[in-house]
Amino acid sequence: MKLLTVENLEAGYDSRPVISGISLGLEPAEFLAVCGPNGSGKSTLIKAIQRLLPVVRGQVLVYGQDLFRLKAREIAAWLAYVPQVFEPVFEFTVEETVAMARYYRRSSRFLARSSREQDLVIEALHLTGVYELKNKRLNELSGGERQRVLIARALAQDTPVLLLDEPSSHLDLNYQLQIYQLLKKLQREKNKAILVAEHNLNLAVAYCSELVFLKNGRVAARGRPGELLREELIRQIFGVEVELRLNRSTGLPEISLLHQAQRPAMEEKAKLLDLTVEPEE
Repeated sequence: MKLLTVENLEAGYDSRPVISGISLGLEPAEFLAVCGPNGSGKSTLIKAIQRLLPVVRGQVLVYGQDLFRLKAREIAAWLAYVPQVFEPVFEFTVEETVAMARYYRRSSRFLARSSREQDLVIEALHLTGVYELKNKRLNELSGGERQRVLIARALAQDTPVLLLDEPSSHLDLNYQLQIYQLLKKLQREKNKAILVAEHNLNLAVAYCSELVFLKNGRVAARGRPGELLREELIRQIFGVEVELRLNRSTGLPEISLLHQAQRPAMEEKAKLLDLTVEPEE
């Protein structure tokens, strides 16, 4: 039995659905990325799984239990969520922010933090490399540091599934790499099942065990990166010309955009192969 099963999910913000007929599964210690162009439904899917949208139909099962029949506190025992953008409103410290994860699991928010809860908070701070920042306020942190704090908060929630909405957004290359190295470590060492909505295909290919491509709110393809990724598929999903080459450090495909200056070379290559290159619009 799969840890997380999504069956025929439909969701949106009014009478018109953004995603339809979505079905997928997630095994323990699996790292799955949902990719696709803007507006394809990546973020909608992540939110719909948690019942965070006004219109959600279909089924989400956790080890066979209907998630939509569970109370919010019960859902918080299974799923932890890291949003795409987080702007601090109140001046909480890093440690206070991470400790908030434990409130989701309590019958009362007024209970004192137990030693077990404190251990989970401290462990999450260490795992994400923000322990030294624990007394700083969120508005004093960089975007990358803040993102790691949000992941720490999700870890302190102590759930088998992590859901992340575009964790590399608004981060520089160094922080993007750090975030994905951390997620891979959590998958391997903590057996976390991880589902991310991600726009950076090269990051997803390098770190995720499987990819799901969405187009127009539906699943267009799914598979392992080395087997799934083809230039024709990228063209169909994103409408751009790309070139695939092997990354020397991973041995997996890496995507390069073909820019306008490269088009004559592409046309010459097509002539040699007796192919037709579509004219630009």
